[in-house]
Amino acid sequence: MSEEDRSRLYAWFREHTDEPLAEYLMSCLAPAPLSDLATKADLRELGVTFNAQIVTEVGALRQELAAQREQDRAETGALREQDRAETGALRERDRAEAAALRERDRAEAAAHRDEDRRERKADLRSVKAHHYTVIGFIVALFVANLTIL
Repeated sequence: MSEEDRSRLYAWFREHTDEPLAEYLMSCLAPAPLSDLATKADLRELGVTFNAQIVTEVGALRQELAAQREQDRAETGALREQDRAETGALRERDRAEAAALRERDRAEAAAHRDEDRRERKADLRSVKAHHYTVIGFIVALFVANLTIL
């Protein structure tokens, strides 16, 4: 703020407030020489420097993110391969267990079938023996009836 601006501001403060308050307000506004004030050229230069820093930092950040992305892809690929190997091993184990269960079921079914056949043969012998006994009684009764007559 120039000396002229400071003088006008002080006069305005004195018109609208008392002198001690005007002096206090002016003390809050520290004077700065015109040579210390920033110019548009200074701000442009600062902006160019700031933009260059931003571009550099963004470029570095992009490289870092690209490297992290590649690392993540590699880790993901390794995990995927590990999962595939584990899944393949589990699949083979399940197939072996299923084959063993099928063989056990087949052996049990064959044992039941053989037992059922033996029981059927025994039942047939029992039925034959009963049949022959009934026929024998019928023949004996018939012969006995013939002799009585």
